[in-house]
Amino acid sequence: MYTNNTRGSALVLVLIASMFLIILTAGAYQYFKMNANTQIWARDRIQAKLSAEAGINLATHMLISGASLPADSLPEDILGTEISFFDLPGDIGSVYASVDPSNSNNKVTSANAYLIRCIASVPGLTMDTYGMQSIVMPENLARFSVFMNNPSTDGYYGDGYRFDGPFYANGAVRVRSASASSTNDPFFYSFRLTSGYYVSQGNTPITTPSTGNLEMQPYNRLLMGPPFFDLNVDPIPFGEDELNWQGVRSAAQINGLYFPAGSISDSSRLALKGDTLLIKADTLAAVQEYYLGDMENPVVWIENGTDDCFFLRSSQLQGLNMPLTIGCRGDVYMSGDLLYENIDLEDPDNLEILGVMTVNGDLIIADDPGVDQPEWGSLSFWIDTEDGFSYYAVIVALEGNLYASKYWEPAGPQEFRLNGGYMIQEEGYTSTSSTGFDIGVYFDPRLLYMHPPFFPTTANWNTTMWAEKPDMTVNDVANGTHPEY
Repeated sequence: MYTNNTRGSALVLVLIASMFLIILTAGAYQYFKMNANTQIWARDRIQAKLSAEAGINLATHMLISGASLPADSLPEDILGTEISFFDLPGDIGSVYASVDPSNSNNKVTSANAYLIRCIASVPGLTMDTYGMQSIVMPENLARFSVFMNNPSTDGYYGDGYRFDGPFYANGAVRVRSASASSTNDPFFYSFRLTSGYYVSQGNTPITTPSTGNLEMQPYNRLLMGPPFFDLNVDPIPFGEDELNWQGVRSAAQINGLYFPAGSISDSSRLALKGDTLLIKADTLAAVQEYYLGDMENPVVWIENGTDDCFFLRSSQLQGLNMPLTIGCRGDVYMSGDLLYENIDLEDPDNLEILGVMTVNGDLIIADDPGVDQPEWGSLSFWIDTEDGFSYYAVIVALEGNLYASKYWEPAGPQEFRLNGGYMIQEEGYTSTSSTGFDIGVYFDPRLLYMHPPFFPTTANWNTTMWAEKPDMTVNDVANGTHPEY
């Protein structure tokens, strides 16, 4: 039998249960609603991000394909405008993108770099715009310690060779070691070939950094594979018809030092002393001095014949103390020490850097005559290669090779210590096992972010930074305020 009190208690319980069900239902509704909104927001964010990414990729492609670069340090529109976005294909939205040159690009020793800013707008999405940015750089020749366009396997890199920077060849090379120990085996900071192999003692294709007596150093790093030991890499265009060497000559003609054809005698001897170029045409000629320190474009161009040559070193009293590029058409003989006044290549304030480029000639280690050369007067014009010597420069032969005039001299082998790098078609003979010059390339770390004045770039571009900037605004893209670059 139920009493009235019992029925009243049951009613209260029903009311409380109903209130809990209402609260739970409302909570569940809000949860599912928020979850749906979150999914929509996430979907829209992904779509906007992909649209901004598509804009960045399209702008990068346009730069690589030859779109005009900004003439000064201010950003310039490349896709759309502030008031009229560019419609992407496939109904994935519209974008506005600009190209902002680095504020250091006006310094001729800086590596050119460009910041692309892009915002995307997709109709019907829950967000107005989404931003993204990246930094792209044209690949400068100077970044290699060794670049060979047409390598040969006739000679080889053996014990004592050292390459402290990136080694790259458009083809196979020969690397071997005659010693059982790996202590003096060839050293490569990185080893990259477009071929799928290199060769060693015979002609058997080798695909690992060791074979027989050879154990490339540092072995444990090269054993990691790419990017340190990398085969089948993409080729890089090189040569007179592939690179804009004319830009170097034009820089000299406009605001540099230009020597027209016939003004520099064949076999003249040149020396760099501080900010001055010294030239002695022959043993009887007076020394000509050319001050370089006030040139707007620190470039010297010698319009000589393809069969002509000159000898180049630094003064024995003072090294080069400024950024400089020297270009020509004929052979360049490296005739002795060529030093910077400041040889601390890790000093961030050191801008002393030299580029030497020949279009049609070779780069040749000169033969020391082995006797005193008093007829040339100052030691700055003597050929001094009887022992090992140092050359601080990035040297380039667009259509030529690097070799020693007499690889069977001197006794040794001695070391040709190149503090920079070389870019050539092919490397000829520089030494035997007991004579000539082993080449040791000690990479200039500044070449990762700077290069000799007006030095040519390859057709390749690299993306060095990529970042999402969801809050980027139209003003940021137009005026370069997010961030300043």
